[in-house]
Amino acid sequence: MNRSVINSINQDLGGSMQKAQTYTSPFGKAIYPHLSKCDVRFKPEGEYKVDLSLKDTQAQELIKVIKQYQLKAVAEAKEKTNKKTIKEHAPPYKKDEEGNVIFKFKTKAQIISKDGKVIPNKVAIFDSKGKPMTDVNVWSGSEMKVSAELIKYYTAIAGAGVSLRLRAVQITKLVEGGS
Repeated sequence: MNRSVINSINQDLGGSMQKAQTYTSPFGKAIYPHLSKCDVRFKPEGEYKVDLSLKDTQAQELIKVIKQYQLKAVAEAKEKTNKKTIKEHAPPYKKDEEGNVIFKFKTKAQIISKDGKVIPNKVAIFDSKGKPMTDVNVWSGSEMKVSAELIKYYTAIAGAGVSLRLRAVQITKLVEGGS
């Protein structure tokens, strides 16, 4: 990926070019992954995504990091808008009925540069030994860890928040199905 693309996807609140923090999750179970083929159901340009289920004890470190980023996003939004209070958007995780924490990771399937070029944005998929995997159809139940960038954002409608921008996955147990 060229430097200008990296700079454009790392843009932060207020146009600052701060490098996004990368985080790698512990191993968990994939739920409804769209990693081999992008999901175009709600976004015609497509997006890659996976929900990752972690036990509550495994999830606490990432929850702590997200909360810190959420506070920074609110502070930056207050500074940018000169408002005393800022609406906070829901974090990119929730608890399920079994007490596990489900994190939502996603990224656009393509990036459109300032000059209008469309740049494909695939998610890197690796096996347990770190070798790239191609031609796999990853299904729910696969065990993986996810590498993502924590991205702060602010919009007047949604408020200030944090998203988990999917970059790569490492799969230790592949559950594969047909297309």
